[in-house]
Amino acid sequence: MSQGTSHTPFDVPTLEGWTLYVAHSEQVNRLVVFVHGFNGRSVKTWLNFPEAGDHREWWRDADLLFIGYKSLRENITGVANRVRRELPLFYPDPFGMAMNIAGARPRENISPYSELTLVGHSLGGLILRRAMVDGMMKWRDAGSPDPRPAWLTGRLRLFSPASAGFQSAGFLGAVNASGIWGAIEMFLNTSSAYRDLQPGSAIQTDTRLRTEALASQNGGDTLRANIVWANPDEVVITERYTTDFVDDSWDGKSHTTICKPELGDFEMPWSFVETGSVS
Repeated sequence: MSQGTSHTPFDVPTLEGWTLYVAHSEQVNRLVVFVHGFNGRSVKTWLNFPEAGDHREWWRDADLLFIGYKSLRENITGVANRVRRELPLFYPDPFGMAMNIAGARPRENISPYSELTLVGHSLGGLILRRAMVDGMMKWRDAGSPDPRPAWLTGRLRLFSPASAGFQSAGFLGAVNASGIWGAIEMFLNTSSAYRDLQPGSAIQTDTRLRTEALASQNGGDTLRANIVWANPDEVVITERYTTDFVDDSWDGKSHTTICKPELGDFEMPWSFVETGSVS
């Protein structure tokens, strides 16, 4: 498992595939949550994100929660519901079990976080959108009590999200046109998440309509995403919601590499999560 010197990884025993990287800094004031894409991995998808605290001050003051799920077996709604249900265990108060690892506290000052950033790649972006809009609707249906649930104040940072679905261009298009695609697609269609990634699926349409409606009413910036696309992106349709912030793209990055920072070579993913900007 990837590990730097600024954080200690803690596998959450009650949630399979969830790993919390606990910061050693005495000024930890933020939680950053990562949700990988289709057939991705909880931590591996994000390459050097776990070591960000070894190189950048912003990350030294952040705990990092990497959420894993089985995209070939689970459906989008089910995973989104789990995220929505379990996030209050991690925010705004730090996850208690991880604040005492092998009898030792990772830091002396353990206080509630004041910032939450939600990071999604590909399918993970759609899962976060679904969790956020359902959470917002549940809060509204309860009469919009004050204060709003803390996790519903999180900021969305999305790398090439699958908000508008899957496309088959470039290399994938060539595979699609080949004789082997039929067998591959037969296997993939056993996954409800893959079926939901087809353009115009019910879950995509419903999530978009409800998000745009609520973001235009009382959702504030919580439902508005900062987005950066790979260029070219041969996997997802590069279309944002009308209520999102203006998006941007990185030339020469592929769908799979856009969310993988590398020290000295490609540090922009770290900066994008920090600020929501690519400039």
